[in-house]
Amino acid sequence: MGLKKRSIYLKYKILIIIFFTFLTNCGKLQRNENYNPSFIAENKESSSKIESSALKWTLPELSIAEKETIIDSVKTIFNDLYVHRLQKITDYQFDSLKEANQLNINMSSEELLRKTMFIFMNIRDLHTDFEYPLPAKCLIGGFPLNVNLSYDFNGLNEKLIISEKLTDNPKFENEMDNLNYNDLKLNDEILTISNLGIEGFTAEEISVKDAINELGKYMRGANEDAFKTRAVQSFFSRNGAFMKTPEGRFTIKVQKTDGTIKKYSFPWITKKSRLDICNENKSNYYNNNSYFFKLKKSNKHETISNYYKNIKKKSNDNVTLKIVKKNDKKYGLIRIEMFIPSANFDENDYLSVRNKIFKEVNIIRNFISKNKDILSGIIFDVRDNGGGFGVYPILLANIFTHQFVTNMKVFPLVSPTNRDTFYNLEMSRYFSRLGTNDELSEPILNTVIDMDFLINDKFKKELVNKRLLLLEPGNRFDGDENDALPQNFSKDETEILEPIYTEKPVAVLTNSNCYSSCDDFAALFKDYKIARIFGETRHTGGGGANVIDWKEFLTPVIIDSDGTKSSIIPNAKSLPKGIELRFAWNKVKRLNTSKDEQYIEGNGVISDYIYKPTSYDILNNGENILNKIMDDMGNEKNPKKFYLNR
Repeated sequence: MGLKKRSIYLKYKILIIIFFTFLTNCGKLQRNENYNPSFIAENKESSSKIESSALKWTLPELSIAEKETIIDSVKTIFNDLYVHRLQKITDYQFDSLKEANQLNINMSSEELLRKTMFIFMNIRDLHTDFEYPLPAKCLIGGFPLNVNLSYDFNGLNEKLIISEKLTDNPKFENEMDNLNYNDLKLNDEILTISNLGIEGFTAEEISVKDAINELGKYMRGANEDAFKTRAVQSFFSRNGAFMKTPEGRFTIKVQKTDGTIKKYSFPWITKKSRLDICNENKSNYYNNNSYFFKLKKSNKHETISNYYKNIKKKSNDNVTLKIVKKNDKKYGLIRIEMFIPSANFDENDYLSVRNKIFKEVNIIRNFISKNKDILSGIIFDVRDNGGGFGVYPILLANIFTHQFVTNMKVFPLVSPTNRDTFYNLEMSRYFSRLGTNDELSEPILNTVIDMDFLINDKFKKELVNKRLLLLEPGNRFDGDENDALPQNFSKDETEILEPIYTEKPVAVLTNSNCYSSCDDFAALFKDYKIARIFGETRHTGGGGANVIDWKEFLTPVIIDSDGTKSSIIPNAKSLPKGIELRFAWNKVKRLNTSKDEQYIEGNGVISDYIYKPTSYDILNNGENILNKIMDDMGNEKNPKKFYLNR
């Protein structure tokens, strides 16, 4: 669902992970890509060589105490807090609780770490993640190319094409590599690859289709589209926090745009991450720059292309507002990169963050209000939007309907530990506000009361003990004040909730790289019959939960009037050697949809209409797709059945 403490990881979180840059001169720009286990070469000097690093990916030895801490933390997550377990058993026949309870201190350090990664990888949950410890997490590897899947005009004939070269001035050690790199062109099709760079996998030549299928097993795509999308994103971009970085040289067979076929050999490149934890000379850049917060909190592992795009971007271009003309009609095109405010902000100052969100939403409202009479329709482009704060899409949805678009409904697992976690969280919220201009009249302990009732119910006890019981969906505080409308908001009294554009067509353009609160955005616009959903893929990414980083639940908080302090998860311990954990602990449920789409997790939001991208679309930011949607809107017979008079 939202971004803070969870997603986003882009809340992804996913965390935190690796801040990447690539070599030399500025590369060309591309839409940002969510959760790409990333690669970066960090040579800044124009004279630097692009070299395959001698750094080796290794897992450390752990002490008995460190093993115990890891095991206890993982077991706590899957026994007491993780909400998607039963769904994942049904979808993938994988029981994370059973697997977690098999972890033990008699395992070797490597076996324990790899087994833990196996659990997190196989649940295919964007919001539930494990990062390898130092030094493995500080290596990133890959090659300076971006690729995408393209299709013909009928959505058939799938190809993997080069969509971006990330440097105009390669400086490999081998001059032939430089010549070969320069010979690659945008729209060249990759047919095969040898030495895909996956540990233990064949180095033989395999088809692109087989390569995508193999990479997809490691990339946690929660539905068929996300599986493929995330594999393509990782084709030339890997992160040592999740898997061994590629080594040696690879060979690709390429069909050129003139029809000729060539083979090229290149080195896999490994570099050290610039994360503070990986470097002795720590920079305040990561702490003070809001873009790093966006990266950390939105499930985003930065790619090379993201680096070039976002380091250069201005602070106000998270939202792009345009009026475009098509067939003598005008349409509003609203591009939203992420559902977080553009301006710098302190994530812990929720009132300031909320005000910045409101300000940005009002910019969009003012654009619509000023132009509503001349616009024949509005298109929201949220492709590759990694998520953000949940209140952002709720506020936007209320612009377009006389219905009151309310907070997303979530429900947690019922367990004694989860009960205590909710109690500590709510009490800390209450006491932290005392004496401020935003006091709570009393702690809101409805969730705790509901859990106590079920935990003590003799007829429910067995379900609770087996971790099979979840609360009914409702509005639940989850640690992020900006994932929901404020409690004092009402449709009739709050200006930002007033509808202003309710009679003309609205469309949402998505893809399977739309995650978390971007999933929520598409769900709200579909479920409240505001917009038709157009997808480059059938599904959005399918990340449906409130998410928290383990370490964010370790901070001591005041939980009573005596000043008693406790970690939010009782007795939780800090993880050793830079290990990161995060997990889904409030499951999102859609209430106004079909049974097949009730849960965003895994399913995502299913598109009403699919326009797969051609190579031209990929290289021109979906120009043909946007034109098709405007043609659909301009058809007075409304064959796409846009919702009008909402």
